[in-house]
Amino acid sequence: MSKMPSIFDTPLPAEPKKQKKRVNESGEPDGAAQNEKQAKKKKTTEGGGSTSKKQLIDQVMRELNQGNAIQSPKKVASKKKNNSAVEIGTPKLTPKNTKKNKSATNIETSTPNGVKPITPKQSAKKDSSSKDSTPKGVDKKKKAAKKSPKKGTKPAGLKIKLQDLNRHKTKLRKSLNALNQSKKAKTKSTTENSSSHALQEASFDDETFKSNLNNPMPIIPGAVSQPKPAKKIAIPLPLDFTPSKVKQEPKTPKASAVAKTLLPENQEISDSYEVGRTKFGWVIHPVTVDEFMAQHWEKKPLLIQRGDSEYFKSLLSRKKIDDMLRTNNIEYTKNIDITSYREGKRETHNPDGRVLPPDMWAFYEEGCSVRMLNPQTYLPEIYEMNVKLQEFFHCMTGANFYLTPPNSQGFAPHFDDIEAFVLQIEGRKHWKLYSPRVESEVLARFSSPNFEQSEIGNPILEVTLEPGDLLYFPRGIIHQASTVPGHHSLHVTMSVYQKNSWTDLLEYMLPQALALASEKHIALRQGIPLDFHQHFGIVHSDSNSTTREAIIEKFKAFIDVIFTTDALDAAADQLAKRFQHDALPPLIEKNELPKTVYGNNYDFKADGTVKLKPNFTDKTTVRLLRRNILRLVNEEDKLRIYYHMDNSREYHEFEPNFLEIDQDAAIGVELLVKVYPKAIAIADLPVDDRIEFAKSLWEKGLILLNV
Repeated sequence: MSKMPSIFDTPLPAEPKKQKKRVNESGEPDGAAQNEKQAKKKKTTEGGGSTSKKQLIDQVMRELNQGNAIQSPKKVASKKKNNSAVEIGTPKLTPKNTKKNKSATNIETSTPNGVKPITPKQSAKKDSSSKDSTPKGVDKKKKAAKKSPKKGTKPAGLKIKLQDLNRHKTKLRKSLNALNQSKKAKTKSTTENSSSHALQEASFDDETFKSNLNNPMPIIPGAVSQPKPAKKIAIPLPLDFTPSKVKQEPKTPKASAVAKTLLPENQEISDSYEVGRTKFGWVIHPVTVDEFMAQHWEKKPLLIQRGDSEYFKSLLSRKKIDDMLRTNNIEYTKNIDITSYREGKRETHNPDGRVLPPDMWAFYEEGCSVRMLNPQTYLPEIYEMNVKLQEFFHCMTGANFYLTPPNSQGFAPHFDDIEAFVLQIEGRKHWKLYSPRVESEVLARFSSPNFEQSEIGNPILEVTLEPGDLLYFPRGIIHQASTVPGHHSLHVTMSVYQKNSWTDLLEYMLPQALALASEKHIALRQGIPLDFHQHFGIVHSDSNSTTREAIIEKFKAFIDVIFTTDALDAAADQLAKRFQHDALPPLIEKNELPKTVYGNNYDFKADGTVKLKPNFTDKTTVRLLRRNILRLVNEEDKLRIYYHMDNSREYHEFEPNFLEIDQDAAIGVELLVKVYPKAIAIADLPVDDRIEFAKSLWEKGLILLNV
């Protein structure tokens, strides 16, 4: 396995190398190629020596952190730009958006300007009986089928030349050190250019820069005053905690009023991470986000009793469920389960086909519970909540709703592999929570089977939820719920952080780390001792021979050898790539719509022509649509941008969306990621053909445009 070079290692050479003259189709010298050569020569003579593109982007970041006007990286390298050279070296962004379609195997995809259309991979057949829509208890790691290009055909995108690994590591390390030093710099920049285009409000302090990283909200260190629990409960090992209860008196203000208390007056949030944090603050109000993450997240349950029946009412109602069934083709098993739990036995009563309202309500009248696996696909209020929260947690945010008739229970005791937030919408429901039975079930990685009452012991929390109440419990907590006499129940269970643990990250990292280390260290490629099998295995597991002990010590040493930050970075990208496939498509706000490709961006002329309204110039500023809208990944000897703009609201309805790009375009993508949520002038993008680069991202819906 070869290591990919840094995307920043393309230098601007001190002396242009001699190249063969390029000719056009008629055999004459290619004028564009000559212009390109002249442009590169000017870059060298006027730029003053060899300067890597990474150094240019570092210059932008230094000026950004100092809050000064930005001098275009292109102007740093060359004060005079040859206009003909702009038309050469257009960044290649090749879409790989394959959608599943039962009626066709080949689908034409729209491509950015100047890029040939491609034929997508054959769509994978969907299993109509699968439960991919639910985040609970199902391993959803479906890998898209990979198809190698045929011999003799030109692969999409530009080929990337592999460069020396040691030089790559040295440059990357220097670049990161320079970036860290630039953040702390207090002196003014010596470069001033009145004609350059400055970043909008471009200044960072340390805390702001940290918030720009694509990381989920960390657990906040330091104890915060904990709400006093109603009573102490003796809890069996391994969990030693008392669930916290927060009782809100007087009534909690409604959602709109709560939002005003969470944000400074008249402040508009431009960072999607902060939007998600604010939405989460509304879900757990009056507990603050910092308090929750420090005291409860992955630690212990939290009960919030608001005494406000209107708090979650906007999300869902029986009327909205009925309207949804009448206007959409909702199917049993795929979308909805009909269940019952009587005399210790849980049963599913799903017929085949579409869920018609009279049939479903008949099941409900007979005492069956209704569970919908993906309400965010069809109900806009739940979709809006989930799509905002996924930016904060940086993982798939799922939801189920549960409608239970009076005097009944739909599910047996069990635990899940998610962090669960129960939002009570209507009626009342009685909940019982139980401690994990053994240590291996704490923060469980997989959902459990159904338990018998005799297997789970005594509850650690027993409470009746009323409309507006919230109950949170970590994965691995055993739970069961039932309605109380004379009351039905409707609640939404919001789920996050499925398969998002250190173990899941290590599963991505270790194979890559081992492959990289085996290339570098000959000791890992040496054969095992001839007598290895005489000292290891179940038969020899109790042996204490010196040979066995020596080999064990050698294996321990291998662990340190295997670890590399390169493998950890690659694993982080793979985990983030999975998020791009799992995520809901972003919700575009009304004020954002005119700035995107989805707005009214065309003028229809009387002569039948159509003109694009946005005018892409060097003065135009751009920014990413959302903090986590894309992920730059280095894989299969290619650079790819994975994104979720074209995802369906239905879980994994389409194959992963990605673009293949060259190193030049990757530099521009990295700058957009690092300056977010600020906007940057197109003139300051460190790519060869800035206009086409910006157009390509805009046409895929990945950036906002300000003219």
